[in-house]
Amino acid sequence: MGFKNDFSQADNGNIKPEGDYECIITAVEEKTNKNGKTKLGVQMVIRNDVQGQKYGNAMLFYDIWKRREPTQMDMQVGGYGFSQVMSLGKAAGLPDGKDYANLKEYCEDLLNRCVIAHLEHEDYNGSTQERVRWLNPTRHPECKHVFKKKDGTNYGGQTFAVPKQNESFAQQSAPAGLGDLSDFEDVLSDDGVPF
Repeated sequence: MGFKNDFSQADNGNIKPEGDYECIITAVEEKTNKNGKTKLGVQMVIRNDVQGQKYGNAMLFYDIWKRREPTQMDMQVGGYGFSQVMSLGKAAGLPDGKDYANLKEYCEDLLNRCVIAHLEHEDYNGSTQERVRWLNPTRHPECKHVFKKKDGTNYGGQTFAVPKQNESFAQQSAPAGLGDLSDFEDVLSDDGVPF
């Protein structure tokens, strides 16, 4: 039996449509790419507890790059743009005026916070890539997201923090009683991310 080309049915490389996605912050990592540029990478999972939202459990990434010529304010947050770091905290609902000893403590406070990620598409080296342009406060503050195991099954319907990952700037472990979580895959390195 023959067939006719229908490119409207073509796989778009798993690119999610542009728009706003309710997410939960699962990791904040400081990484340096092969060109020597350092970023604060925020890893998020699209929430599966928001009705009508597609792509639950898919990953999104948001980056804040270290400044070439940081100001004194930027140096308070490790040389990253102070206003960008504060915008991240504001979107995540961190308390205004709270004191932090260092950037690591701040990033730990971001874990498991809900945000809205605004996703846009951008052309890079001849292909279309996803880019989170900004974050806003969640419209669904009561989070009942259920994380998935590597094999795609739930942890008994419990909501919990993402399992510990190597080299994360800010990390948390799953609650007691869930057993060994060492079988989780590490977050992609810069070599595995297309931008």
